[in-house]
Amino acid sequence: MKIIFTVGVFFILLATTFAQGCSDAGFCSLGGLKGSKPFAVIHLLSIGSGFGAGEEGTSIIQSYLEYTYRHSDKWSFQTKLTSLYASGFLGKAFNLGDIYGLATYSLSNSKRNKWSLLGGFKIPLTASNAKHKGRPLPMDYQSGVGTYDIIAGVNYLLNEEWEFSTGVQIPLININKNTFFPDEYEDIRATNFSPTNNFRRNADVLLRVGRAFNAGNNLTLKPSLLSIFHVGEDSYENRFGRRSSIDGSGGLTLNAGLNVTKSFSDGNQLELIVASPFIVREERPDGLTRSFVVNLQYSFSL
Repeated sequence: MKIIFTVGVFFILLATTFAQGCSDAGFCSLGGLKGSKPFAVIHLLSIGSGFGAGEEGTSIIQSYLEYTYRHSDKWSFQTKLTSLYASGFLGKAFNLGDIYGLATYSLSNSKRNKWSLLGGFKIPLTASNAKHKGRPLPMDYQSGVGTYDIIAGVNYLLNEEWEFSTGVQIPLININKNTFFPDEYEDIRATNFSPTNNFRRNADVLLRVGRAFNAGNNLTLKPSLLSIFHVGEDSYENRFGRRSSIDGSGGLTLNAGLNVTKSFSDGNQLELIVASPFIVREERPDGLTRSFVVNLQYSFSL
């Protein structure tokens, strides 16, 4: 009854908070920061794809290939390759996105208290300058934000039920070459996208709280709350060659999410994630906004 009530509350939130948000520069979907069910096999290969709705009806499909290696009870390593297809009234675009690497070190492995430290990086595979018919596209159509980042975090698991995660993703090197100005388009809807010429994005801080429920038949449900604080305003280069801040692009995004994981006897897993925001930033020029996200992932034990 408790499981049904919790999941019911989540879907009520999801149905009544169809706003814009779910800003994620990458670290929300990695390892312990993602909040997925832990695995016990040594090699795990995951294939996933997610659908999201962006600004002005932009449809976004993000696919990825992920490999996780559990070296020991203390150490595990993960690498991930992403791609993105976007389609909207401004055009279409497809590109590879980023390569991620993450290392996780378990400080303790008791069932009651489990602490883990996480550290990693993100390498961009594009300069965020995809075009449609020769015309620049906003960041919503880009497969990445064009930054080399470092990632660090802490994960705490209590009684194998409650999970708390915090982390930070900091851009170090920017190769973003986006050249979008909304006034170059005749369609008035283009003005709903921020100008992102030579876009520069700020850092993010993450905090996630989740509670796992065993639903039987190797099925786990984990509703969660995810907050992402964008520590400062983003900026772009205006037509005079000067850098301008984008007002309202800093601040908090708060999302409700639900992970549903089915584990199989051969070590494989099937995972469904749905999420939607109910507190958002006023401006979201990075193109990572989603009114909702549905992601399906299958993991193979190798």
